[in-house]
Amino acid sequence: MQDSEIYLEALITGNNKIILEIYNKYFPKTNAFILRNNGREDDAKDVFHDALMYLISKHKETPLQLDSFEGYLFTICKNIWRSRIKNKKEWVMKDGVLPLEDKEEHLATFTLAQEHLEFYQEKFQLLSSNCKEILSNYFNGMSYEDIMEDLSYNSINVVRQRVFKCRAKIVQLIKADARYKTLV
Repeated sequence: MQDSEIYLEALITGNNKIILEIYNKYFPKTNAFILRNNGREDDAKDVFHDALMYLISKHKETPLQLDSFEGYLFTICKNIWRSRIKNKKEWVMKDGVLPLEDKEEHLATFTLAQEHLEFYQEKFQLLSSNCKEILSNYFNGMSYEDIMEDLSYNSINVVRQRVFKCRAKIVQLIKADARYKTLV
């Protein structure tokens, strides 16, 4: 059994020993991220807890097959924190006072965003390895010139065409899935 499976099962069954191991092993990274991004340790604890609750509900709904428990958990934590920061910025009133938070609304918004991300990642995995590499580079801000050099293409026009075709392919895969209409 892989660590991911052990950890997910422990979360579902409430195995305190392994849950404590999850906290000890993975909370420090989340805590450091949140402290670096205008948060406090209490914020980090809330985010980490919410991420674990999300994992439990998601795994109960459809058993997860994770390559990296740590990577998936940390991505969830980052997304929750970014969502909260964004919402706080939108909520600040002119006098600098924040209204009371609605955690349920935060979690619902995050859950929807996470489902969109997972749906996109699922479709991304169906692309050819070349398209995955091109789009990963493109979406990570790599210039056409750098992509051309990195992947040994003849010209920038060829790279532009490949990016266009790969983007069109992932859009086609997404729109062809029956779940697309429910996620829009």
